[in-house]
Amino acid sequence: MSAGTPQLLAEGWRALEAAEWERAVAAFEPLAGDDVPEALDGYALARWFAGDIDDGIALRERAFSAYARSGDRSRAARVAVWVSRQYLISGRASASNGWLARAERVLAESPACAGSGWVAVEHARRASSVADCAELARTALERSREFDDGDLEVFALSVLGRAEVAAGRVEDGIRHLDEAMAGATAGRVRNIHTLGDAYCNLIIACTAAGDWERAAEWCRYVDEFAEQRGITVLFGACRTIHADVLAASGRWADAEVALEDALDAHRRGYPAMAAPTVSALALLRVRQGRLAEAEQLLAGREEQPTSLLALAELRLAEGEPKLAAALLERGLARVSGDVMTEARLLAPYVDASIAAGDVPAARGAAERLAVLAEQSGRRLVSARSALAASRLALAESRPDDARERALAALEQFGYLEMPYEVADARLAFARAAAGELPELARDEARVAFDAYRDLGAARGMDEAAALLRRLGAAVGAGPRGYGELTEREQEVLALVASGMTNARIAEVLFISEKTAGHHVSRILSKLGVRNRAEAAAHASRYGTGAAPAKR
Repeated sequence: MSAGTPQLLAEGWRALEAAEWERAVAAFEPLAGDDVPEALDGYALARWFAGDIDDGIALRERAFSAYARSGDRSRAARVAVWVSRQYLISGRASASNGWLARAERVLAESPACAGSGWVAVEHARRASSVADCAELARTALERSREFDDGDLEVFALSVLGRAEVAAGRVEDGIRHLDEAMAGATAGRVRNIHTLGDAYCNLIIACTAAGDWERAAEWCRYVDEFAEQRGITVLFGACRTIHADVLAASGRWADAEVALEDALDAHRRGYPAMAAPTVSALALLRVRQGRLAEAEQLLAGREEQPTSLLALAELRLAEGEPKLAAALLERGLARVSGDVMTEARLLAPYVDASIAAGDVPAARGAAERLAVLAEQSGRRLVSARSALAASRLALAESRPDDARERALAALEQFGYLEMPYEVADARLAFARAAAGELPELARDEARVAFDAYRDLGAARGMDEAAALLRRLGAAVGAGPRGYGELTEREQEVLALVASGMTNARIAEVLFISEKTAGHHVSRILSKLGVRNRAEAAAHASRYGTGAAPAKR
């Protein structure tokens, strides 16, 4: 080791902590050829964050060997765990398992170190049940405190917190997550990669618990954090979660933009990480009535609960409830102790079972949902349970109970400020009231129709319109999925109607092609049309200004 090596190493790690990737590369690169472990390690991370993902992984593999040769088994194990994770999220499961095995093997002679905590926390992330995940995260937390590893402590706390929330122990989970964030902001974390993963765990947990305000606050912070530092992988993952928050809050056009940004980030980084993003966008497309696009998105889907949920909703919209129920059963089989995900799958399972004529299956799912609502104490789970109970009661010819449960769901979804679900609950109430209180049912169905229309929810509009027609109420003519277009969107629609591509629109309006694409997507959503041809037809029929007045 030359005399200047310590200074270059210190400079490189300072640059990494400051997210100054080029400066870090310049500091570490002169030392990398000498196989100095710390230099290879830092150089690998700097290259990875700078976007040279394959080179970053290869360099960290070299760092593993250098650490092992130097006798620093703890750091060797940590690096091997990181490499294992990269191969896992890139879809190379065998390589991932091999590197995790290397991490365990290098610790065989000295398991009592921080490295064993990193192995434990990686096993926690792969655990088949929430209970196993929490137990392994606690083991990692103990190791972090025993060996004073701040990065490991913050990360283990975040994994534990997310597991506790998933299990329905939300208060305990949030306490762990708050502790993780407190440690991070107090400077316990040196590696931005660890900090980014901890942030994602926090936001995922908040979203699962229906804590939209808290999730939105952290999403804004992490978006800024990732964008300022150029962390593409983190940006893609967190933008997907942010889109869930936006969609739940009724901001569907903004959710579309967030999901498209996330997909773009995944394509530039880890395409294999895009499955949750694709599923979220497909689910939005189903609600918009754009079923062909949803089908295309879900082609070649992964066998994950979110993907199966989106596909089940698509099949239900296409009138195949038995197939939808079977898909949801597969998703539920993959959920072990995850209360929040189980509740999310059970709600549409009740609908699919009722539509398929299997009322006993719907009853069993609704009863399980009620148990989860009581166990978790979360308003979101209670709201889903109440809506499912309302639909079941109507299927069992108990209209009074159906109205009562629909009102409970309406109140709780309203408190959570989830307009699509509020409209669903209102429509459920209207259906339950149709027999005895037809005038009230018409009023409620019309309010639901208007709410769906404002969102661009074509599928909901169709259901509300069918009920209104059954009740003898007229549903005015006009295009589906109305939404007021901004002045810029009116300009873009006029150019679409003239046959221009996104690239040409970008040239004419002096905007990027990506921004032009975002405008076109929002226009399609607001107008409730499936493609550019239908948008052009709308423009020909109604003009390119604001949509007709609401009925």
